[in-house]
Amino acid sequence: MIASWMSYAALVGALVAIAALAMDRVAEARGWARRLVWFGAVLATIAWPLTDVVRRLLPKAAAPATFVPWAVTVQPMRVVGDQSLRAALTAVVDRGLLVAWIALSLLLVGRLVTGLIALRRSRRDWPSRVVDGAHVRISNNVGPAVIGLHAMDVVLPEWTLALDAPLRALVLRHEEEHRSARDPLLLFIAALAAALMPWNVALWYCVRRLRLAIEMDCDARVLRAHPTPERYGLLMLTIAQRRGIAPTLFAPMLSEPTSQLERRILAMQRSTQRLVRASMIGGVLVATGALALACSLQTENPTAPGPKATPSKAPNQTYYEFQVENTAHPITGSTAPRYPDLLRSANIQGEVLAQFVVDPDSTVDMRTFKVLRSTHDLFTAAVRQSLATMKFAPALVGNRPVKQVVQMPFEFSLSKTALGTPLRPDAPAAAAQRAPAPVRMQRAGIAPTHVDDNQTYFEFQVERAVQPYPGNVAPRYPDMLRAAHIEGEVLAQFTVDTSGYADMATFKVLKSTHDLFTQSLKHALPKMRFYPAQVGGKAVKQLVQMPFQFALSK
Repeated sequence: MIASWMSYAALVGALVAIAALAMDRVAEARGWARRLVWFGAVLATIAWPLTDVVRRLLPKAAAPATFVPWAVTVQPMRVVGDQSLRAALTAVVDRGLLVAWIALSLLLVGRLVTGLIALRRSRRDWPSRVVDGAHVRISNNVGPAVIGLHAMDVVLPEWTLALDAPLRALVLRHEEEHRSARDPLLLFIAALAAALMPWNVALWYCVRRLRLAIEMDCDARVLRAHPTPERYGLLMLTIAQRRGIAPTLFAPMLSEPTSQLERRILAMQRSTQRLVRASMIGGVLVATGALALACSLQTENPTAPGPKATPSKAPNQTYYEFQVENTAHPITGSTAPRYPDLLRSANIQGEVLAQFVVDPDSTVDMRTFKVLRSTHDLFTAAVRQSLATMKFAPALVGNRPVKQVVQMPFEFSLSKTALGTPLRPDAPAAAAQRAPAPVRMQRAGIAPTHVDDNQTYFEFQVERAVQPYPGNVAPRYPDMLRAAHIEGEVLAQFTVDTSGYADMATFKVLKSTHDLFTQSLKHALPKMRFYPAQVGGKAVKQLVQMPFQFALSK
């Protein structure tokens, strides 16, 4: 997980650096401060990946409870080939990367702290003098530079005192500009950022360009006060030949490496108006594209991984309840099945548990209609006739309507109430018999008031549904199918009794992609433990559907 996040952070950093390069050209064309572009790039390279982690760690608002009128799904189990070996290798790699990261960061932070301590000691040894009206410190061969993070001092090497007064004025003005802009503080923050993420090559590049941008901005300010670019360029070349020692990594100096010095001298030349306009337009377009690409990147959350459901490219795929974001459910006002007159006159009650597919167009595909349980054929016929005209809100995956397998129980009950309206206590019995017998489409979350020890309940009828024990041993991946790189799944239905074990007498395969997967599941299921369902605080039997996915690890 850490390796994945580090790769994501490195890629984001590279895109941010590309955007900063483009905006650097825009800032150059507009005369803006280029150091702000690169300082922002340094902060973004650090903060962007961390913000992604924090965003994923924040608790998400729970979706409102949706009562679904069918039953029996629990969390799916996933059987992954060589999962334990993969997990062990991932843990070893992550641990090694984390240890190396911490060690390198501590080394670099220690280097910064050591530099601060050495700077404080040297500072006391450098005498303070007034040169051309400016308070400076004189060193043997350190500088010209600005040192310190709070009380910043200008440090000049002794040989600069022999320069002509106009050249020395340029040197002093350059360092005073650094001090006024508090450039040492920017460099220190950048060095600290690089120490916190030392493996990020893009971050080091941004830090290096920040140092160059700070010098270029300072050069531009000096030239606005002393418009003598030829003399200023010769001064930089002279100082480069007698390059002083940098007091710390975060002390800006008039002298820089030769490659950067060449860039600074070339930056003093004016560009044509046409070139300026092209640089601005191209820079904005490139920066926008790079940042848009960075925004589109995603990484796996190392603390709470879990892929989101996405609609399949196959338009005919049928989803199960656990695979969709919003489940299919009847539209309010749907007409319930008609109670058969013959059974009502005979005072016969019953129920039908039907399974069918709800299409994206809100209708039921009657070709998929299947009766899982029925107490009478006339009840079944009434349900079949009613479903052909019922309308459903379709299931959604990625806000796109998809097909979904639905199980719905229909209860045919003779009642002394007409459609839920109570009769008066003095109403005659004949009136009660003439009252219409309702057909109820059960909705989830309504638990029965009476607990029957021998009754098998559906998920919508219990207060707490069946849940598998953590640490259950998953079914073994068949060797023959693993060697052939065959993946698949089994959707099983069974009853979990009050002791928390599956009643294998009720085991039924609703869907299976291979018989060997089915046999593996049959062998493993009796050994698995479950938390039994509860009604009124009492353990009861529950009918369960559970999908088992057999997937080969990469």
